[in-house]
Amino acid sequence: MTHSEQNHSHVAEFVSNLHLQPRQFHKNLTLWPLARDGSSGPTSASRFMSLAEALEAGTLVLDEVSDSGDVPHVRAHNHGEEAVLVLFGEEIEGALQNRVANASFLVPAGSDVVIDVSCVERGRWSRPGGQRFRHGGHVSSAALRRVMAGRVAESRRRGLRFQADQGEVWAEVEDRLEASGTHSPSDAYADYVASRSSDMGELAKAFHPVPGQVGFVAAIGDEVVGVECVGEPDLFARCFPHLLRSYTIDAVDHAFLRSRRGEAPPPSFDAPEEFLAAVAEAPFHTGPSLGAGQDVRIEGERVAGCALADDGIVHLMAFPQRRPVAPGEGILDGETLGDAFAAELESQRLEGDDFRGEELETDGSFGQEAELEVDDQAPATGSRQRG
Repeated sequence: MTHSEQNHSHVAEFVSNLHLQPRQFHKNLTLWPLARDGSSGPTSASRFMSLAEALEAGTLVLDEVSDSGDVPHVRAHNHGEEAVLVLFGEEIEGALQNRVANASFLVPAGSDVVIDVSCVERGRWSRPGGQRFRHGGHVSSAALRRVMAGRVAESRRRGLRFQADQGEVWAEVEDRLEASGTHSPSDAYADYVASRSSDMGELAKAFHPVPGQVGFVAAIGDEVVGVECVGEPDLFARCFPHLLRSYTIDAVDHAFLRSRRGEAPPPSFDAPEEFLAAVAEAPFHTGPSLGAGQDVRIEGERVAGCALADDGIVHLMAFPQRRPVAPGEGILDGETLGDAFAAELESQRLEGDDFRGEELETDGSFGQEAELEVDDQAPATGSRQRG
């Protein structure tokens, strides 16, 4: 199958069935809900449990790959009857140290899958009370995931696993702990989130899923910062609180994010329609994922991102591209990507709440938009890799 055919059947087709709903906003965060065309029917996402649900039910067990552990990998054992969706950036806490998923993965029913992760707790390598992993209650910062996605895309182009840059992840966590004045004995991202929980909670009260919603376009201040979708409304609603925290935390610390490192600003998108169109039209490549489904990497001049597809889009995250695609990084005509990864994977595969405002209607290529306003009153050394 050519890239254009795959693009039509996955990202572009999915986006073409989305309709912008009245925006919700509070302070500097705006979300445009995205509802899926009802005529497009249910997707494969209807069959999945969220990671939080599966851990709570005890049908999925997440633990280290061995007693000694391995920083970039954890083992997921699904002994339930439904596949489990692990979202890109979803944090798991406990075991030897806290981690976040380097991409979105599907763990099939009755399977063991070793998934690729990054450490977000640099200063601990111990297991109090023999604990396994539990759900962290959030998906990590969208800005952090943007950094991770770029490195994972580079790894995938080389036919490797879903490898992020652990040093970059630690640097991001350290920067946020320092900027927020958060004391964390183990340099944990979770402690940073806890320090921002009050502000995040106040901001989150302004946002709620609407009927048929499968995602949203987010803007912080005057910048469109990304789109986040889960392929089926009921599953999206269950994942929404965790995904929302990925954007509320960046909204709370937006001034810090804009001021550091002299980072080039992203391309300006005047409207969510323009941004969604760029996502649908962007070049991409696909390859095998871990567990079930296909990994999709979106790499355009103006946008980048990633998706998990399994008979349709299961999870999609995309964002403005902050740098041009370097020579040699683009998609090669006729290239089949992921073959080396597929061979490696095969060899390693394991066995056995209230709103106030008025509507302002505008025409848009993805549907009509209106506004809902909320009252503003209402280890640095190698040894530290393992603790």
